[in-house]
Amino acid sequence: MSKSGKWKSKLISSSLPLEFEAAKFLVSQGFSVSADYTYARDDSGVVKDFSVDLQATAYLPFSQPDRITAQLDLLIECKQRNPNVRWLFLPDPNPPDFSPITFGRTIRAIDNFSLKFFRPSATTDFDASIKHCYKGTEIDESNGNVYDSELKHGISQLQYALPRLLAETALDNLRKHEDDNIPFLICPILLTTADLMVAKRNLDTSMIESAQCLSDISKSVPYLVLYSDYGPDFQKHCIKECIQLGKIESKILDKFDRKRFEAGEYSSISTSFLCQCLAEGMRADLVDYFTQFVICQTSSLKSLIRDIKKISSISARTLRAYK
Repeated sequence: MSKSGKWKSKLISSSLPLEFEAAKFLVSQGFSVSADYTYARDDSGVVKDFSVDLQATAYLPFSQPDRITAQLDLLIECKQRNPNVRWLFLPDPNPPDFSPITFGRTIRAIDNFSLKFFRPSATTDFDASIKHCYKGTEIDESNGNVYDSELKHGISQLQYALPRLLAETALDNLRKHEDDNIPFLICPILLTTADLMVAKRNLDTSMIESAQCLSDISKSVPYLVLYSDYGPDFQKHCIKECIQLGKIESKILDKFDRKRFEAGEYSSISTSFLCQCLAEGMRADLVDYFTQFVICQTSSLKSLIRDIKKISSISARTLRAYK
């Protein structure tokens, strides 16, 4: 490429065009989008601003925007990769009862701050039809390099942005009149141009050594769910972002708790209990809300959004209101 044309490859590799394409598509699907969803994070003792490329918000039902019953928020981080790059993921080897991946926690259906309730299995169908993985890496077939820095960076961006989004949406609901409170759904997405490959379950070293190409040991998928645990730094970050939930007036929380209990909701998912758990960084809740991510190949974004909208629409149609 001539020197005068290098700007093209640099611009494409910046992921900015990919981000714009995704934003335009989401708008066509009924979302409103904003760029650079920002959060503050400690970086070697200095608090700095970081951001996720896109936040997309839609209100349900999609066909009746004047009759809002629930809110859907997507956080999307975009990764433009070279044409020869593949992302290889390892399938979760655990039996279902021992897997860290929880059905219904990829699209988080959160009704604890509303008097309208999702059915318990509101979004589990999404997880039931998708590959679950617990680790991944990047393979550049043009030079043989194997590394995971871009993948981990994208997941980290999403993970650290989630607590602010959850806390702000929850606080917004709690400060409204109860008739205006609506439950909400959140889903984080890492969007990439890299082909997504899931390793065969019988993968071992000898299979890799005898393979002629990556497809000999793996299968291409349009999108998948990745479980990614967190460390002590994230726990501190989450406490900082959610601390205001622990300072809500008790009379507000008591009202929600009482009405939710009268409606048959369990005390273990009460509004006050969740606020306390998030503000204190309790592991069970941090795992529930901040460890599962969708990774999607760009050519499959249309089908992913279709599936998310379908699951979200069913969830909103089956809401149960406090009487």
